[in-house]
Amino acid sequence: MGFLNKLKGAVSKLTGGGAKITVFVNGNDIKETLNITINAEVKDNPLEVKKVYLWVKSVEKIDIPKNSLPQNLREVANFGLTLSNDRFPKKEFIVAETQKLEANQTYNWNIDIKLDASAVPSYNGHFANHEWLFYAGLDVKGNDPDSGWQKFDLR
Repeated sequence: MGFLNKLKGAVSKLTGGGAKITVFVNGNDIKETLNITINAEVKDNPLEVKKVYLWVKSVEKIDIPKNSLPQNLREVANFGLTLSNDRFPKKEFIVAETQKLEANQTYNWNIDIKLDASAVPSYNGHFANHEWLFYAGLDVKGNDPDSGWQKFDLR
């Protein structure tokens, strides 16, 4: 049984599966301070965490299907037009420093962040949209458990 537990622990380190991470944005007013909650549900093995971090970015995307392109472009285009641009480059916020998280426990951290005055609200247009993305993670040895990029509507 001890060998199997060690094997499970090694697999968790390699895959980032040592904890389930969730990020919540409390509020949606882009001009106000946003309160962010990060939740970690630690699995079967304790975690030595170097830091808890939050990444924030915004992306503007344009997607024009081939049949919506002007006629002269439709004839030469194999596909539609798709563009993506980071409007607000990825910024890191340190939420908490070094700590040990016990197995089978749930932890929460909160951080208040204020975006730059030039931050653009979310929007969804016919061919273009602008979305805010948040990503929370635990910096641990091996692959970091993380929330993945989560989209939030900021107005």
